[in-house]
Amino acid sequence: MRIAGGLVILSSGFSLLNGKFEQSRAINSKVREEALAKHDISFTPMAMPMLSGPGSISILITFYNEYEGTAERLGIFCMIILTGFIVFLTLRAAPWVGKFLGEAGLKAISRIMGFIVMSIGIQYIIVGVVALVSSL
Repeated sequence: MRIAGGLVILSSGFSLLNGKFEQSRAINSKVREEALAKHDISFTPMAMPMLSGPGSISILITFYNEYEGTAERLGIFCMIILTGFIVFLTLRAAPWVGKFLGEAGLKAISRIMGFIVMSIGIQYIIVGVVALVSSL
């Protein structure tokens, strides 16, 4: 599960790094037209694939299997709530940040974030491979 989740995260980071994140998320012309017609597109198609996509789900499944204690699982639940609040604040600030940074700044931040996301994905793959090899 770690290796597969790491590959998904790595793929997302690679798409961000190359500036092709939109094409890798299956956003076609019909979805784009629907998003432009709505007043708030934060739910789909922009935020949902990254926030609750295969990478996030695989991480949660792995954490659930790895941390079996009640206190540890409560800590994970609190981190999920905290992360949700941070995402809420980030999405609320997105229009202001977009105006402040401009198109070039957003593309630069996207590429930097792509590199960071790729690093997380590679680390996740390495941890999965080490766990797999040590279990053999």
